[in-house]
Amino acid sequence: MGSPSRSDALDRQTVETAMHAVVQIVALRQRTLGNLSPLWTGSGTIVDAQGTILTNCHVANPRSMGMPAPPPDVLAIAITQRSDEPPALTYLAEIVAQSPELDLAVLRVVAGLDGRPVSGLDLPFISLGDSDTLELADQLNIFGYPGIGGETVTFTSGSVSGFSAQPGVGDRRAWIKTDATIAGGNSGGAALNQDGRLVGIPTQAAAGSDVLPVDARPVIDTNRDGRVDQRDTPMAVGGFINGLRPVNLAKSLLGQRAARASERPRPEPAPAQPAQKPAAPPQRGRKTTGPLFSALLFSRGVTRDGRPIHLASVLPAGGKEIFCTFEFDRMRNGIAWTQVWAKDGEVILSQDEQWTDGARDRKVLVLGNPQGLADGEYHLALAVGGQVVAEGAVVVGKRATDTDTQVSGVVVDQATGRGVPNAAVLALRPGISVRDFVRYQSQDMVYTSTHTDGNGQFTFPQQLPKGQAYGLVVASQHHRDIAIEAALRIGADAPESAQLDPIPLVRDA
Repeated sequence: MGSPSRSDALDRQTVETAMHAVVQIVALRQRTLGNLSPLWTGSGTIVDAQGTILTNCHVANPRSMGMPAPPPDVLAIAITQRSDEPPALTYLAEIVAQSPELDLAVLRVVAGLDGRPVSGLDLPFISLGDSDTLELADQLNIFGYPGIGGETVTFTSGSVSGFSAQPGVGDRRAWIKTDATIAGGNSGGAALNQDGRLVGIPTQAAAGSDVLPVDARPVIDTNRDGRVDQRDTPMAVGGFINGLRPVNLAKSLLGQRAARASERPRPEPAPAQPAQKPAAPPQRGRKTTGPLFSALLFSRGVTRDGRPIHLASVLPAGGKEIFCTFEFDRMRNGIAWTQVWAKDGEVILSQDEQWTDGARDRKVLVLGNPQGLADGEYHLALAVGGQVVAEGAVVVGKRATDTDTQVSGVVVDQATGRGVPNAAVLALRPGISVRDFVRYQSQDMVYTSTHTDGNGQFTFPQQLPKGQAYGLVVASQHHRDIAIEAALRIGADAPESAQLDPIPLVRDA
């Protein structure tokens, strides 16, 4: 995967705009106790200042594509402020158009995290380009979020390597193929041309009609009922994308038409399908009068203004802090309120206070231990005037019943699809960036490693702990090495074994 030359590189202003306009989409579901936790994540691109977002249908609404997945209660939008910081949950969005046949969807920002409508937005956005003008060897610049629940925005680059048709689409450019290796989670993100315009949407693991999207689908019989269906746990353990949907196929969904002097006839995509609008984040025990706490979220950190980052239902072992954020309304200063934390059913902190934060805003609570929090399930209950108004739970480290995940896969030659033998495959330790590993190449940075067999297949000798993201490095003597940040995303509820989608390598010239 080559780097752009100095003359081909995007200018700093274009990169800044892309960094802010490419967002992370987080599907959230209300847990039994009431707090919201992530189901899956994907990427999207803001294409106008009012908050219209273009993404994949399987990111926004996988059930519409026949993919067994639990219905989310809300779609949240996380936005990056700095390139070295994870995106922060900022808005709620609704689906305004979708085409399962094209795997494309359009979202619109409609509310803040408290569910209150927002208007008059002036968001950074990326203008649409013309994907019909692309040719072989043209430079592509890919932006997206490959990590689990809050990794930083990433940039990779490559070239147009070809085009593919697809039955039912009726266009010779149903797919743009690229030699840029893109980690799963970038689905729905942005492929920009050298003018900084959006020309493609990273969509699938290999250009062609017989490949399923890789994000968040059941792949193992987790409940052991003899079937893999919607009752099993969806999971995302990485995947690799080298197919881009041409942006021209999305323009009718966006209500736009490309103005070209000599436009060939183009069939319309499937009619836009309506989807449910998000309500305010649901909350257990929600009342219509009196104090209201909503959008209770656990995370590993927050921004200065209290928006959650590194959202998770399972936090890594050894952490020193749990952050909890929530929106509040109809409060008044001086009223008595209580926070109670329990670990594995035993109260570890009970604190009565007088409210001093005003009537409506966002509040952050932190539970910390300088020596590190012990593994277990932490429960938080919030009461106002002796009445519980919100509660939730988060796990630190492993549950007693948890096991790690055994990960297997196959490395293939991108051109032939044949397995690549004797390729080195390394999973980096959580928190180790591929940039640092490439620079220092210390074995201490590697969590587990192996080599492919004669058919290109491999199984890591060590299982990967859940609720973590691992950088992936693959090296072969006759192919270009790849190193992808947070490519292996092992969900908190991942099964005991998982098979990666094929990892394509580009042969050296």
